[in-house]
Order: sequence, then structure tokens, then C-alpha cells
Amino acid sequence: MRVLFMGTPAYAVPALEAVAADHEIVGVVTRVDKPNRRGNKIVFSPVKEYALAHDIPIFQPESMRDPQLFTDLAALHADIGVVVAFGMMIPDEIINLPPQKIINIHGSLLPRYRGAAPMQYSVLNGDEEAGVSIMYITKDLDAGDVILSKSLAVGDDETFGELHDRLAALGAEALIEALERVSSGEVCATPQDHAKATFAPSITKEECVIDWLMPARMIHNRIRGLSPAPCANTRLPDGKRLLVYRSERVFGEYAGEPGQVVDALKRKGPVVMTGDGALCILSAKPEGKKEMPGFELVNGHYLSVGDRFG
Repeated sequence: MRVLFMGTPAYAVPALEAVAADHEIVGVVTRVDKPNRRGNKIVFSPVKEYALAHDIPIFQPESMRDPQLFTDLAALHADIGVVVAFGMMIPDEIINLPPQKIINIHGSLLPRYRGAAPMQYSVLNGDEEAGVSIMYITKDLDAGDVILSKSLAVGDDETFGELHDRLAALGAEALIEALERVSSGEVCATPQDHAKATFAPSITKEECVIDWLMPARMIHNRIRGLSPAPCANTRLPDGKRLLVYRSERVFGEYAGEPGQVVDALKRKGPVVMTGDGALCILSAKPEGKKEMPGFELVNGHYLSVGDRFG
């Protein structure tokens, strides 16, 4: 089939590669180029980089309602559109442009976790299972009929970043299966049960701050659900921020106030009391420093037993 692909980040590239192997990519729509954090160099999206390397026509609209964009996309005569982490709302005029409409990879088992951060919430909530859904795009957020879903087990210590990469591969696999069904005319999409919908909005800065009054299990899920970005954080005794990337729950008899360092495990890191249980910090980054193993927080004199996070 002739496929119009819409996507932006690295998460979309495995799907783009898989589609390109079996179908003709007639065009790529991606977000406009942005400068890097220092603001002195324009950075192309991973999807644009792929398209440039494979001579695929690229479209980077400021607005998806630009009449010229509609004209340009209509001239491609795509059979179907595919959306993967695109980042812009798609108007009905473009949804209805390809004869087979537009389908999307969503990083959850719909109708659970509609919204911008489904993979993060799977980890934040300590889910034992996560997955992807291939659905038809509609004007309502992540509410389209589902062609198929695929799931996988989530590890107890798996981070959002690790789950992200596994779901990117699973999503590419599911997308190819969905395109085969569409191409053969055997597609049968199932309407979602909207009454069971839950939502996963974008993570706020406030949600990244560790509340040591929470139980160890919940803090552990928060740390891994926000790793490697936007990253859970707390304050060292000197007031500087500490980004926490990995942790593990510690089972033992400890006494102390929530947020207090009550032990230092050799080759692991500081043990911190929570509202219920204790947690060991395995990997973190003090403000202005590089990421380091948890035990270096103690060896490097950032923390001592008895200290308390701010």
C-alpha cells in the first residue's frame, strides 16, 4: 500500500522502518525543526532524519489546517495514513483523505490510559501488564475503534525508558499486522468501551518531586516511571536537587523519619525511610554532576547516615 507516515520522536522510527520494508512510504509529516537546549543549533526529529536518508518527501506544517498541506498530501494519493507519536491534532479533512483513513499506534491497552503519557502511567501505577493498541484516528482523543492490541509483562524494576523501547518494537510488529489486515480487506475494528476509559495526561513538574511520606512501593514506581525523563527528584541536605533514576525496595527493620537516610548498603547506595518501608537509591545525579551509582552518593560525601532529604 501507499502509506503516509506521521511521526516525530525516536519511538516512531521502528514503526517507520517496518512499514517501509513492506509498503511504499509516499510522504512523512513531522514536527517543525527546533533548536537544541542551548538554542544555537537546529535539531531534526528522528523521523525526519530517517526520511532524509531514504529520500522520502517531508512535510513540516506549522498548522495541520494549512490549506496548502491538504493540497500537498492529496497529491500523494496515499491509500492509508499511519500516526506514531506525532504530537499534533489531525483535522477531519486529513483523517478522511486516504481511502483507508488513518491508523495510530497508542502505547496502552485501550481504553486504559488515553492521553499523552500512557507508558509512564503503566509504570507509575505498578501495572504488571502493558501494551499497544492499533486504532483508527478520530477527532476525540484516543477514542477510535481498535484493530488489534498486543501486550507484554512489565518487570518489577523496569523503568519507563526500558518499557518505551520494548513497546516501540511491539508497536511496529502490531502495526504491520494491522496493515496486512487492512490490505487484505479482513480488518474488523472493535469500538472501545468508553465507560472504562482512563486517562494519562502529561507529567507535571510537581509530580516529579518525591514525597517521602508515600509508601516505598509507590515511590519506587514513581522513580522508575519517570526514568530517564522527566525524572523523579528530591533535595539533598544542602538544598541542591538530586535526580533519582533507579531504586529498589529494602526489606528490614529500620527506624527513622520519612526522607531520612538510615543505612548505606555496600555497592548499592543509601537506604531512605518512607511513609511505609525503606528504599535504596541505586542511581542518581546530584545537581551539576554526572549520573552516578547510589553508593557514590555516600562515598562522595553527598549524604551520610542520619541526613534527611529536603
